[in-house]
Amino acid sequence: DVAQLKETGLRALAIGITGTVLPLLVGLGLATAGGAPIKSAMAVGASFSPTSLGVAASALKSGKMLDTPVGQLIVASCVVDDILALILLSMFQVLVLPDPSIIQYFIPIISSVGFLIVLGGSAVTWLPKFIENKILNRCKPDQRELVMFSIMTVMLLAYLPLLNYTKASYLTGAFLAGCTFSQIESAHHQFMEKTHQLMTWLLRVFFAASIGFQVPVSQFSDPYVIGWGFILYLCVAAKLPLAAYVPQFEDVKKGASYNPFIRDRIITALAMTCRGEFSFIIAAFALGEGLLTARMYAAIVWAVLLSCITSPFILLNLIKYFNQKKAAYLADTNPLKKFKKGEEVMTPLFLHVKVVSPVYNGMQEQFRAILNELGLEVIERRTNREGRGLEAMVQTDLYVRDNNVMTHVMKIKAQKKIKRALASVVGGSEVEIMDGNHKKSLYRRRSSQLSSHSLSALELDHLAKEETELLQKTAKEQDTIISRGAEIEKKIEEALGEQSKVEVDVWSPWPWTEVLDTICDHYGLGEEYGEEKLDIFISIFDKIDSDGGGSIDMDEMYQALSNAGIEISDEGVLSLFAMIDEDGDGDVVRDEWKDTIEFYLELKAEESDMKNLAAVAARKNNMDIQKEMKRKMLKDMGYTSVRVPAQHGSMPMVDEDADDDVEVVTAMPTSNFEKSTTESSGDGDSKEDVGMLIE
Repeated sequence: DVAQLKETGLRALAIGITGTVLPLLVGLGLATAGGAPIKSAMAVGASFSPTSLGVAASALKSGKMLDTPVGQLIVASCVVDDILALILLSMFQVLVLPDPSIIQYFIPIISSVGFLIVLGGSAVTWLPKFIENKILNRCKPDQRELVMFSIMTVMLLAYLPLLNYTKASYLTGAFLAGCTFSQIESAHHQFMEKTHQLMTWLLRVFFAASIGFQVPVSQFSDPYVIGWGFILYLCVAAKLPLAAYVPQFEDVKKGASYNPFIRDRIITALAMTCRGEFSFIIAAFALGEGLLTARMYAAIVWAVLLSCITSPFILLNLIKYFNQKKAAYLADTNPLKKFKKGEEVMTPLFLHVKVVSPVYNGMQEQFRAILNELGLEVIERRTNREGRGLEAMVQTDLYVRDNNVMTHVMKIKAQKKIKRALASVVGGSEVEIMDGNHKKSLYRRRSSQLSSHSLSALELDHLAKEETELLQKTAKEQDTIISRGAEIEKKIEEALGEQSKVEVDVWSPWPWTEVLDTICDHYGLGEEYGEEKLDIFISIFDKIDSDGGGSIDMDEMYQALSNAGIEISDEGVLSLFAMIDEDGDGDVVRDEWKDTIEFYLELKAEESDMKNLAAVAARKNNMDIQKEMKRKMLKDMGYTSVRVPAQHGSMPMVDEDADDDVEVVTAMPTSNFEKSTTESSGDGDSKEDVGMLIE
């Protein structure tokens, strides 16, 4: 992923290079101190240099950190690390020579680096575009996969001997052949879709039949092997200082026990200690060439096996620990916990800031400075790229807390009042109540949100005074939110440049619907929102209210739902009760629960309708795209697609989109057809003339 390497830049390069050199030096020193010859000592250190991308990425994905800035930095560093491991492997071909000259030591480095620059540079710049535009686009769609695979096979068969005979590793040739197609989006998609299961089994066979058979289990009872295995584990620990290269993506919250900067550094250091396939490959090569004794090889394998077990285990548990600390910090700072009975509940404004911008080095660190200037605290951050080339766009999703803007917690009863009042004014249309001057997405989905500008365009005379005042109060608060959103958008777009696009939307870390959604999922209630589902929720309330008092509190609900096996959080229940409990006494009565569920089901039904409408629109758009592609393909083949009146009955026609026209194709070359059409349309009735010409 070239865009990923470009985004992480020099830091990934520094981590990769340092992470290769440090274990090499530590292993060299330890083995030399143990009496090993210099070449053997180098082989020992080189066996611990590579980091396993597969092991590290798997652990990060399980901990939901793969798409974070630090996760992307780790992946990019592992890629650099693997490339350097290929160069190391090629250098060992020289070490096994009886008396190599000085120049022979540098030939593998020069060859590897040279081909990485020449062939690698071509693989990420002009060559993929040439293959896609000049070759693949001229093939029939059903033949493109075969053509891509054939070209890649030819390149592979050319690159393997080329790099092997020039003293670079043949594996570098395989890497460069695949790298060429990594920038062709369709090739990457097909590779991920078609080869996932195949690759999984090939890896199992590879580890079992090659590396697995080479593990000297019988020697693991030798004290020398076990002792040196633990000593060589220091080579694994030699990667821990790589934490120093990790930049500060987020600020440390004052007085908080959770420190995201320390988390990122520790996670990076541990992820880079993960060992895997390359360590075994280098060690096995050194053994086969006589650079290592059988006992030293067994010690290396023992140390690598320890790393394969301990590093992912520690990494996963540390990620889990930091995630729990983060959740605890967020829960401790939940403003809903600070208000007493009868007080007006206010919370900071929580926002989702979506930024799409061209990829460049250091952009994730720049966000920290921008958010600090805006006074925004990062709760969560995710990053993904649209495309894999040098010109890719990066989407960064920032979930932030704005302590400068406080908003009211609107109870369910007030939300229903606003929704009903607006429905009576605008006939239920959500679009009409939005602020037409604001082009972004603030509160675009919720009909209970509006601005003073949009409110001024509505006739409110027939509404009750209480309803009008509630609408005006809500609109005034919404003005503040819209203004703040516009300020954030402007600031980020100015900082990142004209090509960047920023959208700001209201977000909640504890949506009041979370518990109700979880209950629906647990009982498999589906997407039908009728009386039957309402009755089920009422029966759940009655079951929780075991004493029949007609009310329940938060502890009762949390305990009852947890005992039923439903995974919910304290914060989710707290948020739900904050929305339902009108008098703030901590209890919810049966009528309040029923009103809430009715409103919840109503919102869900509207959301389902919107999804269906969006799906219909997407299908229509997809049909239009397919038609346009068909017209272009026909034109390239020398045919012309035209529209004629559907009532022409001299040939069978099908009016697919019911527009009284049908699309037909003439086999006449385009230039002749256009000439004939021009000549035959002089009387102004072009459709009739075209129809006659086609007949």
